[in-house]
Amino acid sequence: MKTFADNPLRMGALLAAAGLVVLAAGGCGGTAGSENPATPPAKAPVEKVLTGTELNAMLLAADAMPKGFKLNSDGARNSGDILTEDSTSTVPRSKVCGILLQTAWIRASGIEGAGFAQNDYTGPGQSGQFAQEIDTFHGDNAKKVMSALRKAFGSCASFTDKSDGMTAKVKIVRTAVPGMGDEAIKAVETSPAWQGGTTLVAARVGNAVVTTLYNSSGKDKGAAGVKMTKAIVEGVESAQ
Repeated sequence: MKTFADNPLRMGALLAAAGLVVLAAGGCGGTAGSENPATPPAKAPVEKVLTGTELNAMLLAADAMPKGFKLNSDGARNSGDILTEDSTSTVPRSKVCGILLQTAWIRASGIEGAGFAQNDYTGPGQSGQFAQEIDTFHGDNAKKVMSALRKAFGSCASFTDKSDGMTAKVKIVRTAVPGMGDEAIKAVETSPAWQGGTTLVAARVGNAVVTTLYNSSGKDKGAAGVKMTKAIVEGVESAQ
């Protein structure tokens, strides 16, 4: 069973401290009387399902982080060399929006994959946070994850979060991110109760899904997270 390094308390601390948060290759049949048999359909290549150990090496290192960001060792985990079968569970609708405020927000999809790696970095005085995770899936579950996350962003376009003694009316604006992996989407989370905001990015690369969270107290609202996510995606593309 996957053990996520969720950091809802860390997220709450940040919010409180900083005010944040087919082309089926069918052959051409020969003409009547032709000696050449029809070319059999070509089989689609089977994508390798990367392990947690392999994924861990693709996470951005400390030198790729903003100045002053340090690794939170408690949030670093991966599934090692063992691949498991994917599993699906129903996420209560009342909990989906709250999950989108946590570091392991891919859980909002309700689909657990075969392997994963994750960690997060925090800025000086917990003034910012960057969390990154890569999950791999069997079959077409990676596509289903993206669909579920897209739906979650839409259903949580406006909601109220109550945590750490704070009540915040949160707004989420989702947009597609062209030119990143096979498909990508970002969601910017803001609230009048926060300073700055949080940018979430999910990108699919074949059977892998990269998810990131960039929490910033500045006007940028974590916009740099998109560029950082693209760097992770390029590493996964090279491995596949």
